[in-house]
Amino acid sequence: MRYQREGDLYIIRFEDGDVFPDQLLSFLEAQSIRGGSLTGLGAFSRSVIAFFDTAAREYQDIELDEQLEVLALVGNVAVYEDAPLVHAHVMLGRRDGTALGGHLRRATVRPTLEVFLHVIRGPLRRAVDRVYGLPALDLGNEHT
Repeated sequence: MRYQREGDLYIIRFEDGDVFPDQLLSFLEAQSIRGGSLTGLGAFSRSVIAFFDTAAREYQDIELDEQLEVLALVGNVAVYEDAPLVHAHVMLGRRDGTALGGHLRRATVRPTLEVFLHVIRGPLRRAVDRVYGLPALDLGNEHT
C-alpha cells in the first residue's frame, strides 16, 4: 500500500494481494484518523460482500471467488468501541458486464485499488442502533 497526502485528502493505492479493509484499518490507526469518507476504484480477485436481512437482523455473506472490477466503492470511517471502523459498500462488475453489490466485508486486491479518503477533523462515532443492533453513526442530535 502506498499513499500521498494533500491536506485533508489521502490518496491511497492498494497493491496486488493487499486485503481491504484490513490494511486500511492499520493505516487509520497509524495515522490517528478517526473519521472521514472514502471512494474508490480498482479490482478484486476474491471478495466477500453481504446483504443485511432486517427481519433476521444479521448479514448474509456472499463469497465471490472470481476476478471482479470495482466499479464503485463508497463508505465512511468512524470510531466504534475505541477503534476505527470502515463501513463500505461496493458495486462489482463481472467480465460479461453484469454487476452485483452490497456491504463490503473483505476483499483481496488484484491488481490495484485506488482510494480517496477525505478526513474530517473531529472523530465520527458509532453506537449500537436499538432497533437493528447495528453500529450506526451517533450524531448526538435528533430531528423530529
